[in-house]
Amino acid sequence: MANTLTFLGYQPVWQDIFGTESGDLRGLLRQQIDQCKGVVQLVGQCYGAEPPAADEQFGRVSYTQYEALYARKRGKKVWYLFIDEHFPADSCDEPAELRELQAAYRRRLESDTQVFHPLATSEGLEASVLKLRDDLARLRRGVKQWALGVAALLILIAALVIWQLRGQAEMKAEIAKLRQGIMAYPQMEAEVRGSQMEKNPAAVQEQTYAELAKQLGVDPKILREKLPRFAEELKQAPNASLYERANASYVAKNYPQAERLALEAAAESEKIRPSNPKNILAALELAGLSAQKRIDYARAMEHFRTAEKLTDRNRNLEEWATLQNEVADLLVAQGKYSDAEKVLRSVIEARARVLGPEHPDTLDSRHRLVYALTRQTKYPEAESEARVVLKLREKFLGFEHADTVVSRYNLADTLADQGKYAEAEGLYRDVIRLNEKALGSDHPRTIAARVGLATVLGSEGKNAEAEPLYREVIKLDEKVYGPEHPNTLNDRMNLATALQADGKYSDAEVEYREVIKLEGKVVGWEHPDTLISRNNLAEVLDDEGKFAEAEGECRQIIDIETRVLGPENRVTLNSRGNLAIALIGQGKFADAHAQYTDVLKRMERVLGLEHPDMLNYATKFAVALWHQNRMGEATEMARQLEKHAGKVFGPDNPCTRRYAKLVQDLEAKK
Repeated sequence: MANTLTFLGYQPVWQDIFGTESGDLRGLLRQQIDQCKGVVQLVGQCYGAEPPAADEQFGRVSYTQYEALYARKRGKKVWYLFIDEHFPADSCDEPAELRELQAAYRRRLESDTQVFHPLATSEGLEASVLKLRDDLARLRRGVKQWALGVAALLILIAALVIWQLRGQAEMKAEIAKLRQGIMAYPQMEAEVRGSQMEKNPAAVQEQTYAELAKQLGVDPKILREKLPRFAEELKQAPNASLYERANASYVAKNYPQAERLALEAAAESEKIRPSNPKNILAALELAGLSAQKRIDYARAMEHFRTAEKLTDRNRNLEEWATLQNEVADLLVAQGKYSDAEKVLRSVIEARARVLGPEHPDTLDSRHRLVYALTRQTKYPEAESEARVVLKLREKFLGFEHADTVVSRYNLADTLADQGKYAEAEGLYRDVIRLNEKALGSDHPRTIAARVGLATVLGSEGKNAEAEPLYREVIKLDEKVYGPEHPNTLNDRMNLATALQADGKYSDAEVEYREVIKLEGKVVGWEHPDTLISRNNLAEVLDDEGKFAEAEGECRQIIDIETRVLGPENRVTLNSRGNLAIALIGQGKFADAHAQYTDVLKRMERVLGLEHPDMLNYATKFAVALWHQNRMGEATEMARQLEKHAGKVFGPDNPCTRRYAKLVQDLEAKK
């Protein structure tokens, strides 16, 4: 167009393509149009860029449409050059909504007497500009400055058209990446959630966007901003497939719709001949992940088991292993840790055989196994596995790599569960320092490490430090996840434990009861988290001297714990210990003796003489007996434990000295 205007004798003034730093081009366009006598508009198939908000005078219009509308309002001459759909430089891949807006604009112009015939080639565009000779000449004869303004504006329009076409190419590439992101997001989220073994959804989402951005080669912040918006558009797009819309619904957090569309996509794929099992498998996996996000675990497992029939570890190891990991994660969410362990061990065995024992994928599965072992109170085994994984990740990934830091956090958790508080505290502090450096102090993974540290501090009797940490974390939980999310409830339970340890029994009881009520509603009455909270409630009832109420609570949950968790699970043994204390408090000594004798025997076998639970309940039993004037029985029990610890560890071992101290304290009370 510039060459043609030069040929006509005009002196075009080239304008730079305007930046959008201010976020709106309308002011610049008005300034240029006010200085000219006319506007030439190229009316293509594409809508193009638009102002950030609808125009007060013209409504929702693109910048190109705004130019002509504003010019006509100002009484300027407007020439419309229609670009045909076959024009070589006007390919358009915009959302259907924008294409329809542009089509409506073209239709409105069709009745305008100033419209030229559609142009299909660059030559046709040049010829149409030449036809403007007479009109431009008249303008030139009128006021030279006006003509120059027209020429300048023509160049401006041409520049904006080029800018628009370039923008369309960039938009097309961006849309392609966003589509990729939508399709990859659910699987990536599942991998991140499983590999970190976190219940913290904000941390999982943050890491998912980071990994997805790395995979797509885009900025994570831009992806977090644009992907949910694009998902809302894609799930409504009539030209999107059922599977695309299902993934978009998942990203948009409409999980019921995602599950329904995924199942429809699977059914549709099954009807196609020849069928494509890979497509059916992907749709069923998505349906399972969607149901799991709705906390409908039974339905999620149903979808995964159907998908499982389409996999074969010998034909495609990774396809099979990915699904098995999802099954294991679901079993963990259900509290079926023993079943999860079996599934993970089968994945580890297959990956180690094919990929090698030190391959990152094998380590990922071993990392998941640590959590399943810990939740079954298989602490020595979990600690051993955690140390191996941490050592290998430090070797191959580096000390500060995100996966290495997560392994360090899991080892700290395992140590804390065994009462190895000093080492656990050091690891938690390392994790907090590294996460603050890499992620920030308010990042969910940093907060999770602070929760771990607070738990250890409470266990060490440093309640003045622990309680404020818990309250701060709970406020963030309620803001990010909501008051009924399992993560929030878990931290409230930890706060209640800190209150109990600080002797604030009444406050602790209220907190436990509120948590139990919500856990029963959210995860179920037989879920391990609910059972742990009920066990803690029974313990604080003992502390308050409400022994009959404590006995009733213990008898209700022990049968469930024995069936769900096993007779020698740590939670089951603790509940039996709390029952023994309640029985002592009511003077039911025969039943109490049978309970605490068996509990201490099982604790020693499962946890070890040195475990904090062992010493804690031995002390509780002794103190309860002393309060009932059973000093002889209390002292004899403590002496037997001291004698046994001396044989196992030696007389100078810290564990032996703790039991000796218990004997001395009891002797001093006589």
